[in-house]
Amino acid sequence: MIDWIFLSSAAVAPLAAFAAIYYSVTDAMAQAVACAIVAAAAAWGAYARFVAPWQLRVRHLKIAPQRAPASHRATPAASHPPLRVVFFSDLHLGRFKRQDWAQRIVEAVNAQSPDLVLIGGDFVGKTECCDIADLLAPLRRLQATRGVYAVLGNHDYGIPGPDHSDELIQLLPQLNIRLLRNECVAIGDDVLLVGVDELWAGRDDLHGALASYRRAPNMRVIVLGHNPDLMLKLDGRRAHPLPRDAFFIFGHTHQGQIYIPLLPGLAIPIQSKFYRGLYHTPHGMAYVSAGCGENTTPTRLNTWPEIVVFDV
Repeated sequence: MIDWIFLSSAAVAPLAAFAAIYYSVTDAMAQAVACAIVAAAAAWGAYARFVAPWQLRVRHLKIAPQRAPASHRATPAASHPPLRVVFFSDLHLGRFKRQDWAQRIVEAVNAQSPDLVLIGGDFVGKTECCDIADLLAPLRRLQATRGVYAVLGNHDYGIPGPDHSDELIQLLPQLNIRLLRNECVAIGDDVLLVGVDELWAGRDDLHGALASYRRAPNMRVIVLGHNPDLMLKLDGRRAHPLPRDAFFIFGHTHQGQIYIPLLPGLAIPIQSKFYRGLYHTPHGMAYVSAGCGENTTPTRLNTWPEIVVFDV
């Protein structure tokens, strides 16, 4: 239903504009104003349906660590060389967007000269039209000096839709993408990357993945997940080994995809407040991306597909 509303806007906009012109010529100003308002709203809807989903944006953010007071630190804060992390999520490749879109994402990511590329899951969407290996083939060309890492999302596990997780688990390593499933890996000698599996599939084990943090207390910690509701598993708990300056990166919400400013968070499928942009939390900073693809309808209202460049 939502998709049909936005599809029809492309026809309504010119009709309403012509009607506004006609009424203005005939001095029926009230009708002219009403038709002009309808034309403007329909034009906005047409832009949301046919233009905004293809306007890829590159967002740059510098992430300064949140440090605990000196009296609470077990060790002095270490200085680290700059690290450029490029993140994207929610490709939803399939019916709406295919290989050419994935190739565009790859080119935009590589243009940022990343040290590290992170992918936040939901690789696939409605895939009855296509072969998954063909859809994801452009990802093989991602370039990062410290590697490419990913987690899976709810759609990859078939929530909803068919479960493609087994196929993705086999395919991603062939594309030079390391899939993290509740794992904590050292990236060089200054970064610890924690990859958490999908929450809705019941595969997440954030605390288990964090257990090895104790071995490297001075490393920067990046937590990569799909669903920002993972943050709820940290609330009120300080027994885990996370430092206060960890950095969390998520997808899943599309920042609303159809985002109505007066109704923030409307119909976004999460329980937490973390659905759009950058947040300061007691556990560190968290960012929730708008993603690169769309679900249910290829429409974006007040959101745009993005890749995010973090200098940390």
